Amino acid sequence: MLNAFSAITYELDDIESGTSELAERILGNLKLQKNGFGLLLCDSDVDHDKFVRGLNERLGVPIVGFSTTAMLCAKGLCDSAAILTMVTSDDVDFSLAVSDPLTQENVAEQIELTYHRALESLPEPPKLVMAFPPYTLDIMLDVYPRELDRVSGGLPVFGGLPAHDEVYGRTSVYCGDRAANDRLSVLLLSGAVKPVMTVKNSLGALTNLKRTVTSSKDNVVYRVGDDTFVHFLEQFSLDVTKLANPEDVTTSFTTYPLLVERSDMENLDGIPIVRALHGVNLDTGSGTAIGEVPEGSTISVGVLQPEDIKTSTRNSTSDIVEKMRENESDGYRYSMLFAVSCIARYYVMASKKTLEAEALLEGLPENLAFSGYYSFGEICPTSVRPDKANNAGHNESLVLLAL
Repeated sequence: MLNAFSAITYELDDIESGTSELAERILGNLKLQKNGFGLLLCDSDVDHDKFVRGLNERLGVPIVGFSTTAMLCAKGLCDSAAILTMVTSDDVDFSLAVSDPLTQENVAEQIELTYHRALESLPEPPKLVMAFPPYTLDIMLDVYPRELDRVSGGLPVFGGLPAHDEVYGRTSVYCGDRAANDRLSVLLLSGAVKPVMTVKNSLGALTNLKRTVTSSKDNVVYRVGDDTFVHFLEQFSLDVTKLANPEDVTTSFTTYPLLVERSDMENLDGIPIVRALHGVNLDTGSGTAIGEVPEGSTISVGVLQPEDIKTSTRNSTSDIVEKMRENESDGYRYSMLFAVSCIARYYVMASKKTLEAEALLEGLPENLAFSGYYSFGEICPTSVRPDKANNAGHNESLVLLAL
């Protein structure tokens, strides 16, 4: 089993003071055991590399995690802060490996090489893959769960993409003793650990209109049925001129994501795949999503509202608690919960931005080290069976991991 403790600091300008505060709180509340890592979630407007190096030097463990716009913790919603969850154990092993800079051409090869480097340091087969990939539209979110699923033989993969403040921040992933915006960190867990995960979203369809994608490549949709993707959106009375404006798309269209019914939906356990729209090209009639929209998929336009977020959060919480209790019947004890929620949910909540944090905290057991963040894309299995996990990339969803 493992033990964990979460600490928070709001001191981001003086990094030496901020990292010292986090380390002191961790060491004052948690006895470090033989193995460990730190899970850092940090406001995007900071010197990430210096912050990670400071924590690594003070605690002597690899630091993994993400930049973000806002975070979730035991106090509720917070921003302009850094949260460090220290995870330590004598009978759980952790192994971290970091890729070379990723490109479209080398991403599959680098994922495989990085996974196997992490695998070499483990004394027994892993039970969980935690993925910390960079954010770039040049590499699809779906590549990470798909390739890690392939090279691991179907192990559960959990993680997400970093996010950033649109004005000042930059995305970053944390890679043990440094930060980067173009590398993948892979953390493997083995030993006396029983990870449980859940993914939920709760969206309604804007109308009953559905059409088949007849031309697409990766995350770009060109034609739907006999017409362009832009024409398809116009049938829902959506203002595509706002989608074409990069300054408007994030806040104007997060409420209306694509609902994607893929041909392999049976393998995804009926969990709908949601794709946030990133923009359209009025000249070509095409549209870009955050995540793949394969040819042959049936798509419609959904609607996400604050009440949907509350519903999916409560469902996620009750689901993960039930899974934890099933494993705790034999004496196993869970000590931490990690949440990844889509940044679109954060925007949709608008003036009710504490809604999701409050709904999570209402249903979680006490004494869990709890942290979470808002992401540009989530990674979580739709189910985990004894022989294989059904790993997938998600948008506009909440995913939870308990350890």
